[in-house]
Amino acid sequence: MRKFIGAALAAVAVVGVLGASAGVATAGPLTTQEAAEAKAATCVKAKKWYNEGSGRWVRVQNTCGYKVCFSVTVAAASDPEFSIGANKTQNFRYGGILWTEGTGLKRISC
Repeated sequence: MRKFIGAALAAVAVVGVLGASAGVATAGPLTTQEAAEAKAATCVKAKKWYNEGSGRWVRVQNTCGYKVCFSVTVAAASDPEFSIGANKTQNFRYGGILWTEGTGLKRISC
């Protein structure tokens, strides 16, 4: 019985590895639009999450040469939307102290 279970687990692991490598092999090079979107996604970064007074704040840095719009991802609540100018670092208040902490930033259209 133990040998059968061990062989079954080994077979599942081999199939999983083959499936993962097949998915990687089918992915082609990025198009120019996908490359631009990937670069734009890295322009906005959360530098610091903190509480001050009665609010939750996030310090955001924009390294792009243009204005970027984004939202702060908050679980079980609507995501507040903000915009930040080119090559700036700003602090944004995204909720009260009783709100759930933000989990990340998401790019949106302006």
